[in-house]
Amino acid sequence: MKGVILGLCPTAALVDLCHETAAYDVLGGSFLLHSAVRFFPAGTIHVAVVDPGVGGPRRPILVQIDDHLFVAPDNGLLSYPMSSGTVRSVRVITAREYLLEQVSASFHGRDVFAPVAGHLAAGVPPERFGPEVTDAVRLAIPRTSLDPAGALTGQVVWIDRFGNCITNIRREDVEAFAPGASCTVRVLLDGRSLGGIVQFFGEAGPGGRGAIIGSTGHLELFSHQGNLARQWAIAPGGAVRLEVGA
Repeated sequence: MKGVILGLCPTAALVDLCHETAAYDVLGGSFLLHSAVRFFPAGTIHVAVVDPGVGGPRRPILVQIDDHLFVAPDNGLLSYPMSSGTVRSVRVITAREYLLEQVSASFHGRDVFAPVAGHLAAGVPPERFGPEVTDAVRLAIPRTSLDPAGALTGQVVWIDRFGNCITNIRREDVEAFAPGASCTVRVLLDGRSLGGIVQFFGEAGPGGRGAIIGSTGHLELFSHQGNLARQWAIAPGGAVRLEVGA
C-alpha cells in the first residue's frame, strides 16, 4: 500500500496508525481511528481498512469529515469519525482510472484504497472519484446510560495488546457522574469488582486491578503488569458499571 501511494505521490508523508486491530472488528477499528484523527492536521488523507467484506458488494467510499479525507470500505468503519465531526460529503468510488489496473478480490487496501489516496495526495479533487451518496453504512455507537439504581453503565469497546479494556465511558462522563469524587467510584466489569479509579497503573501495585482515564480520554480497565482481558475472558461488549460510594 505504501509503495502504491508513493508511486503516485513521492512526496507523501506516510504515518502508520495501527496494525493491531482485531481481525474483522469494524467497530473497534472505527474507535481507534476516531481516537487518532484529532492529532492530525487539516488536509490529512486517512486510509482505513478493516474489511471483512472485501471482494463482495460493499462499496469503496471517499468521505470528507471537517477538513479531513477518509478512504475506506462502506461497512461502518467510519461510524465514530462521522458521529463526532461534520460530514461534508460521501462519495462512492466509481472512477476505475484511479484504481490499479488489476484489482484483486482480496487486497483492496492495495488495489483500491491506496491508489485513491495517492491520487488525492497528488492533487486530484475528490469529486473526480465518484458521485455523492447519502446512505453510507453507520454502525450503532455504544452509548452510556444511567440504570434505575443510579449507576453509570457502559461497555468495553476496544482491548489493546496489553489486555487493557477501553470503554465507551469518557472522562467527562465520569466527572459528571461523580464530580470531584472519582476516587470513591466502584467499577464493575461483567459483574466483578475492579475497585476504584486510580491516577496511574502503578498505583494498583503489581497484579492489582483498577481503572484509569487512559490516553484516549476514556475509562480504561486494567491489571497492572497483567492482562485483564485474558484473566477475566473479557471481549468487546463486556458490561461496565460505575457506582458511587459503594
